[in-house]
Amino acid sequence: MRRFIAIADGFSVALAVALAVVLLFRLAICVPRLDPLAVLLGLTLGFFVADVASGLVHWLCDTYFDPRTPLLGTVFIAPFREHHVDPGALARHGFLERNGNNCLVSVPLLLIGISRLEPDAVTQPADVVAAGLFVAASLTLCVTNQIHAWAHGANTPKPIRVLQRAGILITPERHARHHRGDRAYAVVSGWSNALLDRVLARTEVLLAAFGAKPSGSGAQA
Repeated sequence: MRRFIAIADGFSVALAVALAVVLLFRLAICVPRLDPLAVLLGLTLGFFVADVASGLVHWLCDTYFDPRTPLLGTVFIAPFREHHVDPGALARHGFLERNGNNCLVSVPLLLIGISRLEPDAVTQPADVVAAGLFVAASLTLCVTNQIHAWAHGANTPKPIRVLQRAGILITPERHARHHRGDRAYAVVSGWSNALLDRVLARTEVLLAAFGAKPSGSGAQA
């Protein structure tokens, strides 16, 4: 199983990188004739959406399901649970192991982003915003786990530390809230945590009413 996962991680990263290159190439062709404000708005929204998505997935895998669930548990749930037992493990994982899952789930978004940047498809401001959103969301989701690892001080490059200090990427100090049991599930920028903390607390109460009890490390006292 480990060998299969390692091969799948390598394939996922390679595929995502190839699609990202195509996406960026198409973006470079389209940008000169697009409204820069609409592009900026779309990219910002996409980055925020990626932060929200990172928080939702993190919450779901921390809080529900079982690491022993066939395939789903081994590939997705177990790494999240392991991370709470040994937070430093994320920094020790290899690049492919760390980023394979995120690259895999980002592939559909990368394909949508590429389709949005067809030369004749981006004509109205709303089209530009939507294209920018899919570009930023897909590219950011590809590297979400890497951003998370940098929040644990995993050989953080100087440019990344600059982005952390600027509040664009989540800092180790802000992410430490999560490991103290204070929710804060989003791991890209953390911009969405204030909203997600309230929404997810209410969602857990609602799900509990239907019999879905939190069972993992995300279960709140």
